[in-house]
Amino acid sequence: MAVIFYLSGTGNSLYVAKQVRTAWPDCRLEKIGDYLKHPYQVTDKIVGIICPVYCFALPPVMVDFVRALQAGPDYCFGLVTMGANAGFALKQLRGLLQKQRITLQYAQDIAMPDNFFAVPEFMRRKLLEAAEGKLAAVRQQLQRQQQDVSRCKDAFFWEHGGTAIGWKFMHGFLKMDALQADNAKCIGCGICARICPMQNIVMQSDKPVFGANCAHCLGCLHWCPQTAIKAGRKTVTKKSRYVNPYISAEEMNEVEN
Repeated sequence: MAVIFYLSGTGNSLYVAKQVRTAWPDCRLEKIGDYLKHPYQVTDKIVGIICPVYCFALPPVMVDFVRALQAGPDYCFGLVTMGANAGFALKQLRGLLQKQRITLQYAQDIAMPDNFFAVPEFMRRKLLEAAEGKLAAVRQQLQRQQQDVSRCKDAFFWEHGGTAIGWKFMHGFLKMDALQADNAKCIGCGICARICPMQNIVMQSDKPVFGANCAHCLGCLHWCPQTAIKAGRKTVTKKSRYVNPYISAEEMNEVEN
């Protein structure tokens, strides 16, 4: 009856998905990476899409997912998790869905602790507490199949160049495509491979090997207990490391049939 497709690196979007799925008794969760590997005709009457905001827009892999999505739901909703500002992510989602002949009927953004910029612990707690209250209201609205796309707002600067500049900074200066593990710090636990939403990491000789299908979610950097992984110049310290406290590494690896 209901399915929620999600992308989650450090657990925020998975947490949101698990909270709102209780609006329906038979709602399943599916990773967008799994759908992209094996696209199919979605027959569920309710379809939800949940993902983080990257550079004030949808993650590029989410754009690929929506373009591949085959569905004709009676009710479609989109939720984005964000550190500071949703930018034009929800408007972008609405437009992409329209091209697939899918109408987005409900859209909302949820402020959560950022995993790109370090957030003090007290701010993390405040954001998570506020998110819990907001999600309770969102869940009720979804249960009623409320129609509200008022959050699909314009963000002129980001939509017309700002996001492209942001990605150029991350790829060009930070070199975030260059994932690398410090073999001296790595203990071969394999958490990074298990939590990767795109199955882009495999363990060879107890060390991670990175593929070319990275979603830039930074999950491997933050979940690594040794902070042994870096993405180009982007690193994580024990102090700046963040994973959603309500989501475990085992949950990140779950697959529902």
